[in-house]
Amino acid sequence: MSDLYLMSPPGEDWQLRGRANFRSREAAPVDAKIARKEWLTLAEAIEKTGATVAVHPPVSGLTGMPYAAECGHVVGDQFLLPRMFAPHRKEEAPHWKKLAERIGLKPTDIGGGTWEAQGDVALFDGATILFYGGRTDREGFEKARTFFEGETFALEIREPAFHGNMCLLPLPAIDRMLVCPDVVTGDGMQRLEKRFGKERILLVSEDEIRSYATNGLPIGKTLLAPSLVPQRVRDLVTSLGMHVELLSMDELCGKAGGASRCLVCHVPNPPASVAIPDEYRLARFAAEIRR
Repeated sequence: MSDLYLMSPPGEDWQLRGRANFRSREAAPVDAKIARKEWLTLAEAIEKTGATVAVHPPVSGLTGMPYAAECGHVVGDQFLLPRMFAPHRKEEAPHWKKLAERIGLKPTDIGGGTWEAQGDVALFDGATILFYGGRTDREGFEKARTFFEGETFALEIREPAFHGNMCLLPLPAIDRMLVCPDVVTGDGMQRLEKRFGKERILLVSEDEIRSYATNGLPIGKTLLAPSLVPQRVRDLVTSLGMHVELLSMDELCGKAGGASRCLVCHVPNPPASVAIPDEYRLARFAAEIRR
């Protein structure tokens, strides 16, 4: 199977519930109909690259479900379940557990702490970068770390980067990563430069990550990015060979605070056990959203 992306569309009753980030706290009410179309535009752009999207249906009341970066993370054939920080998102894991089982993965509880799954995981140059200090706490980080094989690299972050994907974005197709040093604590930047090389690190500012500079979704040399991403950052990655495809995400990102990278759980090279039943295929949901 090609690369797999797990996603879940906003429901027809989708709204801001927790208002737990710097965008959503003061945002106007969202338009669920527009948000659903924004979501579909991203999902179809992903499938146009040759990847597969598996869709969990909306769950009424669970307004965080569309932000599937926190739905889990796949290691081998295990689907590591999240342990969420925000009270309104704690009931999401059982739903993702059922989906994981249906598509051929083994749901696994990491056993303690708070861990927001792929929101705090990045892959670059053969290493797995694991973040804590935003919503993931030290206990959750340590518990999760035991499930990862090979080299792991720990990085502590601070607000406004509530997830690692607000601090760092790997761009493997051009052998670079976007990093916001303003939200990296302690000696984290020195260790990043020592391990990955200063010349491979493209710096962005705290102001720029508030406009989701590190939250585009790279697929090969295409960056599927919300239109909020600053022009300087777009020009920077374009100059190095990336193509930036801008997506209108006023509801999902501008108001609710989650960009294209936040809306997916990426499973590169899915294990052979994985098969997607028709009921979870994007085509079924696309027709429904268009109606």
